[in-house]
This record gives sequence, structure tokens and C-alpha cells, in this order.
Amino acid sequence: MKKYWSHFLSFIKKPENVFISLSLFFGVLSAATVPLLSVNDEGVHYMRAYGLSQGKIESGVACTLPKEVVLKAKEADVNNFVTSYKKTINRSDTETGKCSSATGYPPIMHLPQTIGIMFANLVHGSLGITIIFGRLANLIFYSFALYFVIKWVRVGKWAFVATGLFPLMIHLAASLSGDSMTNIAIFTAIAATLNLFSQKSPLTRQQQLLIIAVACLLILTKSVTILLLSPVIFLPKRLFIPDKKSKISFIPQKWLVLSAAAILAGLCLIAWLHIYTQPLLTTGAPHNPLHSNPLKFIQILFNTYLNPNLPVSDDILRGVIGAFSAFKYGLPLFILLPSFSLLFLSLLHYNKKDQELLGEQTGKLAVYNLAT
Repeated sequence: MKKYWSHFLSFIKKPENVFISLSLFFGVLSAATVPLLSVNDEGVHYMRAYGLSQGKIESGVACTLPKEVVLKAKEADVNNFVTSYKKTINRSDTETGKCSSATGYPPIMHLPQTIGIMFANLVHGSLGITIIFGRLANLIFYSFALYFVIKWVRVGKWAFVATGLFPLMIHLAASLSGDSMTNIAIFTAIAATLNLFSQKSPLTRQQQLLIIAVACLLILTKSVTILLLSPVIFLPKRLFIPDKKSKISFIPQKWLVLSAAAILAGLCLIAWLHIYTQPLLTTGAPHNPLHSNPLKFIQILFNTYLNPNLPVSDDILRGVIGAFSAFKYGLPLFILLPSFSLLFLSLLHYNKKDQELLGEQTGKLAVYNLAT
């Protein structure tokens, strides 16, 4: 018994092990218990992923999908439980109609879900099976991707574990939402920034390519997240080979890398805009009231605490305190309570070496993040 207990203690000492265990456990519970297409915007994500699984990278005005898929996406309650899982989708009976709002996202956003749906169609392509397989594929991608990010990042591992295990994050990962890919891109960008600022030796060629790759990944999820890489402008001199002939404090290598990242990220965005053929910002949600009255932000922040069901609360952020139940169907209470309890226990572990690795760069990095 002591032998197994020592193995268990050794296992949970590694943050990445704690994360992937809890993420998969609670994620599978969420995927299995939350009714089909009841997560916020899951219907439009289902339409997008199903279309991609059929090899259709459609964009713009009209999209062609099986009638059953479109009907289920628009009316989640259209089929009963047994019919949704038993009846195979008739893929030859299609209709052409207006594309879903998720069509504006680059295909990479729905890659895991697409693979899950493709596999489901090989097994038993019913509505229920395709949705469940898509959810599980998204969850597996999220869990393993963040597992490797936590293992890779040098500092703040437990902070990554805590953030990655937020019920909101698990709820999204165990759905067909494309936001999980965005979350992984954000985690990767933050981890890369922390690693670079805590590094003593000059950048390697692989790390330079990593900066460029992360920039492209961010721009191809939700383009505004590219701002998360702003702190790399302030990367310390020790990471670059100085120009000994120059008398000014200008580092050509640094700006070459940053310029390459900006240019290639821009080209990625332009390429997708060319494929999509429509301005992405005009195809999403309805008009945001903050555009006409920015001061409404204060009212919304205040009201979300008193009235979580206030419609405009979702115009700023989903999942902020007070607006946690922005989903049509929240996580069951029997999942939330143990999830938060285990999350609290995981935060009791504190590693002093995390602070020592960053040293004096910690304060500077915080200022750079706030400034940008």
C-alpha cells in the first residue's frame, strides 16, 4: 500500500499530471452530461465542424449541409435522446442556406472537432455520436496540448494548472466550441514569453522560429490575441547577439525576428481574408452597445453581480464573475463543487524556485504587460 501511495504522491507533484488527470475526468463528465448543442453557440460550431469534416471549406454567404444537421443546430430539442443517437444522418439530403457565424473562423479553430466528427462518421454517423465524438476530440486536444505547455513552461506551472482547470475552460473544451484552440494559443504565447524572459543564454534558431509560429497561431485563431506578444518587444539584450560595430544600442537580430513575425502573421491573416472574401468583423454577433456608449461598460460590470441574466453582460466577456452562467445550460453542480475543491487543493503547492528563475525580470514583465 505504501508503495502505491508513494507513486501517487510522486505523480501529483508534477503540475502537468494533476492538470491532465482532472481535465480529462471532469471534461468527459461535462461532454457526457451536458445536453447536445446546449453550450453557448455550440450549434453554429457544429455546423462549421461538420462542413469541414465533409471537406468543405465554405465561406461567405451560402453553405451546403445535411438538412438534419442544420435543423439540429438551429433547434437543439428537435430530436429526442434515442433518435439523436440511433438514426444515422442522411448526408445526401442536403440544403444550401446562410452560413453560420462560426464560418468566419479559420479552419484551424475547428480542427480537433472536425477530426472527431470524421471518425464518428466512420463508426456510426448519427447526430448524437458526431456531437459527442467532436466534443471528446476537442477535450483530448485541449488537455494534451495544455499538458505539454505546462510541462514546457519554466515558471508559474501551477498558475497554468489553476487557469486551465477553471470550470469555464473545461466546459468549453468539452464542447464543439472553437474557443479552445484560441485558449491553447494564448497559453502557448504566455508560456513562450515567460520562458524567454527567464532565459539567460541567447536565442536559438528554433526559438526565433517559435516566436514567428506563435504569432501566426494567434492571428489565425482570434486576431486580437496577437497583442499578447507585445511584451517580446522588450526582450532583454542578453538574448541576442549584439552588433559590436554599432555604437548605438540597436539590436538588428531582435528587430529582424519581430519584423518577420509581424509580416508572416499579417500574410496569414490576409490569406484567410482572401479565402473568406468578407470582412470578418461584420459577420459575427449583433451590434455591441458599447460602440455607441462606452460608459455602458460600467453599468454592465455592476449589473452582472446583481443580475447574471442581463443580456448585455455577454457583450464584454463570457464567464466573468457574476456572468458565469452565460451558457444556456451550465455545468451540473455535482461537477462544479468537486472541481473547485480539487482546484483549491492543487494551489496549496508552492514552488519557491518559480520566483527565483524570473528574479528582477518579474516586475519589468508585469509593467510591460500593463503598458501594452
